[in-house]
Amino acid sequence: MPRLLAVALAATAVVCAALLAQDSSGGANSKSQTPTIRTSVHLVLVPVTVTDAKGKFIDGLGAENFVLYDDGVPQKQFQVDSSDTVLAPVAMVVAIQSSGISQAALDKIHKVGGMFQPLLSGEKGEVAVLEYDREITVVQEFTRDSSKISGAFESVNGRVIKVGRMLDAVVEGVKLLDKTPESYRRMMLVLGESRDRGSKTKLAQAIEAAQRANVTMYPMTYSAQATGWTTKPEDTTPLPIEPDYAGGIVELMRMTTTNAAEEFAKWTGGRHLSFARLEGLEDAISRLSGEIHSQYLLSFVPEESSNKGLHRILVQVRSPKGAVVRARPAYWP
Repeated sequence: MPRLLAVALAATAVVCAALLAQDSSGGANSKSQTPTIRTSVHLVLVPVTVTDAKGKFIDGLGAENFVLYDDGVPQKQFQVDSSDTVLAPVAMVVAIQSSGISQAALDKIHKVGGMFQPLLSGEKGEVAVLEYDREITVVQEFTRDSSKISGAFESVNGRVIKVGRMLDAVVEGVKLLDKTPESYRRMMLVLGESRDRGSKTKLAQAIEAAQRANVTMYPMTYSAQATGWTTKPEDTTPLPIEPDYAGGIVELMRMTTTNAAEEFAKWTGGRHLSFARLEGLEDAISRLSGEIHSQYLLSFVPEESSNKGLHRILVQVRSPKGAVVRARPAYWP
């Protein structure tokens, strides 16, 4: 547990002890005389990835190497935990697009469920799986059981051909993660196309939901057309109905819309990876695993501020020179 969090909990315990002592000494009238005291300490967790110019993870850094700004104000007190000392478990939701046009990609996704249990850090880390097309369905509640995770991946197959409500699915995944302890490192992995197909939720709303719940987004995306060319006929699961090839113009227009995957990664401090072949998907998951197990976790209690809205965060590294830093750029108090 980060020391700042321990201090916050200790302070709360002292207040509670004082109230109990007052109650026990005040007799029958103590309940009416005892004021109601409510305390709330908001601890901000900032997962940080530090690499050199070639993308190699840099380890061995301490608090003296980092500079942390909250709305442009340098923070004097913050905790830095490295991959060797961080105790915060990982809570991850994997959202899988189950559109019929995604079947070639799903045939590859079926084979990688066993790679996710090793991503978890700490004894309490857990993974949940949901699927989305026209509907969003929780396939597997949070678990550490590798066989259940693999079974959930294998159960997802193409349904409604050209609907994939990614933004709505992100909001549902955030709701699942918001039920996990605040001390967990909350992450969401989206296995689907980079652009939405039919959500009611707006992109800005989905991003804000992820930011408010301290969720880091890791989209792993594909082109539904490209993955079809990389799949052998004998490895392909038949589509539930015949695809509609008359929608080419609509598809081209859709490609001009905002790349939601890029925006999610940018505004939550995550990373956008892509794949076309099974080997590319396996490599993307391995890279994600390396990042999770090489991250630093910065934590701080924000100072009093008149800004009740979005706070900008900036993390810099004093040394080594040329280090590349990736962290969430903002939080909601």
